[in-house]
Amino acid sequence: MEQEDSTTTRARMAAAASGAVMAISAGITAYGIVDSSTPAAVGGGLAGLVAAVMMALAKSRAWAINTDAERRHLADARREAENEQTRYVALTVAAAAEHRRCLRDLEGDRAQLKAQTQAAAAAMEQRFEDQREQLIIESMETGIQLYLAGLLNAPEQTPGDVVPFRTRQRGERATAHPADQVPQAARDREVGRP
Repeated sequence: MEQEDSTTTRARMAAAASGAVMAISAGITAYGIVDSSTPAAVGGGLAGLVAAVMMALAKSRAWAINTDAERRHLADARREAENEQTRYVALTVAAAAEHRRCLRDLEGDRAQLKAQTQAAAAAMEQRFEDQREQLIIESMETGIQLYLAGLLNAPEQTPGDVVPFRTRQRGERATAHPADQVPQAARDREVGRP
């Protein structure tokens, strides 16, 4: 900022000096015209021209070097970038906090579901055990009742007769294979042929 002030001050001083030189040159030119002195009129005109060029150069230098607008734009852009970065960091922190909260909720839900599942499994196991004992008791009672009623007497078998075979009579021939047997209707047809 200090450099800008010195540059602006120098440009203003140069413009003021050029304005003074232009005023003096205008006076010399006017004197040369009134006195009919060509060298004075031309010299005053040239001095005015040089002063005008000096003023234009000073103004163009000040315009080229003056970066106030660019610095303001840069400062605004920096502030906006810092605000954007602050918002981004805040959103990142908020997203991380939300993620941690979701993880905690999921862990809580998982633990609750695990406890519920274990409780349901224990209840089903207990119900199964209770029913199994009841079924065993009922089947034992039914077995005892059948035994007392005499319905559970096992047939007496000799130890060697696991599968009883049919005994053949003497002279009885073994039956033919079922594929070798001819149906009765077919035999009757064969007998009736000439």
